[in-house]
Amino acid sequence: MKFKHLVEYGLMRTVLFPFTFLPVSIVDLCSSALGWIIWVICPFRINVVYSNLATIFPDMVRSKKLKLTREVFLEAGRTAGRVFILHRKPLARLIEEADVRGLDVLDRALAKGKGVILTTSHGNWLEAYLAWFNRLQRPSTLIYQQQKNPLADAFFRRQRQRHGNFLEHLQSKAGMERFEQALAEKRVLIVCIDQSYKRRGVEVPFFNRPFKCAKGTSVLHMRTGAPVLTSFYYMEKGRLCIEFDEVKVPAFAQIDEKSITDISATVLRWYEPYVKKYPEQWFGLFHRLWSKSGYPAKVPRTAKEIFSSEKSSPLPPE
Repeated sequence: MKFKHLVEYGLMRTVLFPFTFLPVSIVDLCSSALGWIIWVICPFRINVVYSNLATIFPDMVRSKKLKLTREVFLEAGRTAGRVFILHRKPLARLIEEADVRGLDVLDRALAKGKGVILTTSHGNWLEAYLAWFNRLQRPSTLIYQQQKNPLADAFFRRQRQRHGNFLEHLQSKAGMERFEQALAEKRVLIVCIDQSYKRRGVEVPFFNRPFKCAKGTSVLHMRTGAPVLTSFYYMEKGRLCIEFDEVKVPAFAQIDEKSITDISATVLRWYEPYVKKYPEQWFGLFHRLWSKSGYPAKVPRTAKEIFSSEKSSPLPPE
């Protein structure tokens, strides 16, 4: 255990300690204020967020893109505090009462006996989505990248398990054999499909730009015959919503670059309308999804644009 990991974890727990007893409304206020301060003083990766939005909405005028960039920062701030208190009663109830659409699609896919490859996205409410899976009573496995700090990594796993123990965690470096084993055990294998794999990924179009997508979903489907599903989660009118759907992927006789590319592109394309509808809830905007050279060094902002009084979308009620 590295000393810096102990220090980082200690600082994180110290900052989070008041969240364990403060009213949810106060936690919301604090996290919203933090999001506002970051937007005004030090907008982390604003150039990345703005450029990604320009890719998603190529015809949107600059003023609207900047307003949407602002909303992305404020929404991320509002959500951040709740990530750490999902076990509190108001938020646990939010997860328990989630509006789930297409659960029958998931169950029919599981009934085929080959497991399910369930793709999803990296959104602000990912922790709530995973907490919901922990109480779903369907054996599930999350493929995830372990955090550099093992103490923080264990903390987030414990947080999810406060809601149940049906979700197993499997590191991405575990390898294809281990993933196939999970499918052989008739588990739901959850994969974040919108993560950029610049070195090992396959190039597919994503919002009409080349994007390096992980090959695992395509390869696992062709090796095992497990059905491929999509899922998207979002907050709407104060309610957590989760939608499942099955992807009719192309059939191929062999695993090669073309088959991997076509299947990956078919799955990824399903997410584009959802991202366009709920861009402020998609945390992927903070990632360098496309070419590193395609991002501007700075995004000029006027004082009026920074301190706009335009109202943001409301928080879900307690």
